[in-house]
Amino acid sequence: MKLNRKRLPLALCVLLLAGAAASADVDVDGDLMRGIDDSAKSLDSDVAMKDAKAAAAEARTLVETFAKVESHYGQKPETADAVGFAHHTQELAAQALKAIEANDFDAAGEAVAQLTRSCKNCHDVYKKD
Repeated sequence: MKLNRKRLPLALCVLLLAGAAASADVDVDGDLMRGIDDSAKSLDSDVAMKDAKAAAAEARTLVETFAKVESHYGQKPETADAVGFAHHTQELAAQALKAIEANDFDAAGEAVAQLTRSCKNCHDVYKKD
């Protein structure tokens, strides 16, 4: 199986977010994080394949899910930065959705790449080894 270098950072991002959530005794459980991972991977693939219907569904899922993540971390004063990261990532998923709906897959791909970086930035702060 050939490793897709473009997807590796996204996968790592989601795995780190899942680990951070699991270690923080949170309502944002492993199933939710695995769902984010699955949706993000599918979104990346669907955008690359220019499958507007599937990509839009995944982007909508991520918008909704990151709203839940933002709400969860908003209840925890010690994770105030995580609220900002979750909000920013939700906005990026919304940007991807808007680009997909406009059939602008280049812009959608850029939004997905930025989404991946946003995940990594959060994990750099909150992920404990």
